[in-house]
Amino acid sequence: MGTFNGPIRNINLLELEQPLGRRLPRGFNAFRLKEWQAFQLSNDDWFVCLSVYNTKTVGIAIVMAYSKTEQRMYRYEHKVPYWKLQVPNGLHDSRCFYHSKDFSIDIHNHLDKNLFEIAISAVNFENMPNFNARWTIFHTTEPCVIVQPFAPNRPLYSHKALMTAEGEVSFASNISPFAVNSSCAIVDDHKGFYPYVMQYDWVTALGFDKPGGLIGFNLTDNQIQDKERYNENCLWQDGRMIPLPPVTVERPNGVDADWHIKDNYGLVQLTFTPLADVPNHLNLGIAAFKYHGPTGRFTGHIVNPAGNLVSFDDFIGMGEQKYIRM
Repeated sequence: MGTFNGPIRNINLLELEQPLGRRLPRGFNAFRLKEWQAFQLSNDDWFVCLSVYNTKTVGIAIVMAYSKTEQRMYRYEHKVPYWKLQVPNGLHDSRCFYHSKDFSIDIHNHLDKNLFEIAISAVNFENMPNFNARWTIFHTTEPCVIVQPFAPNRPLYSHKALMTAEGEVSFASNISPFAVNSSCAIVDDHKGFYPYVMQYDWVTALGFDKPGGLIGFNLTDNQIQDKERYNENCLWQDGRMIPLPPVTVERPNGVDADWHIKDNYGLVQLTFTPLADVPNHLNLGIAAFKYHGPTGRFTGHIVNPAGNLVSFDDFIGMGEQKYIRM
């Protein structure tokens, strides 16, 4: 268990002995392991979040594309039986995908070559504008890789990294180029034996503080034990991953108003103002999904190890308030 700054090649969580307790057979492990691969991508015109998500009950393929010029969210999503999509076991020479006649997400993971390739197609999708995108993303900075405990033998694994990106988005026949010197991305490869009731708060942002100065953060308040020792909070700056202490996310006026993110040491002082939400609610009786994932604007700062304030004023990013009973 711990936080690491390099990748893990063999994600062998299904080999664990009794992570869910002695009464459940080992074959039940795969059914309880929640898995997804997600990316956030940003340039001058777009902030895009895409995910292929396998709850082992429902599969969700989603693209949330926020137009910075229009200040409008476009959402492309399919909920399908979980076996109709694939989340791979690791990032070395693997594929994550969902395909249908009007919507597809293809992710080729080439961590052995320090890059990812993504293709998205949403054509004739529910009277929405056509959305097509292709990106190459370069894994050349220090990642935040965690293996951390929900319980003593019940881990959460995640690999997150801030990276540069290049490619293009085609939206309603308009082309927006993603130039490598002004475009960036964050990957989240994620697997965990979450509790039956899964809930967490999460915020992230990425961008440039100067030409070539790629910065970003990942901040989560989740169900991990001993958060002073184990958390997935970090600042990325100058190609380095800098661990941060536990944080809290407060919403005194509700999910649509300002979120306040802070720690107990004065290192994290951020405010997140939602601009466009993508609420997602599903109730199947024994299973329920209550989700808010707005894109929004940040103000505030994080203090780096040198004692300098790293400003995130006017950075576009996103947050999540997630509750899943499944």
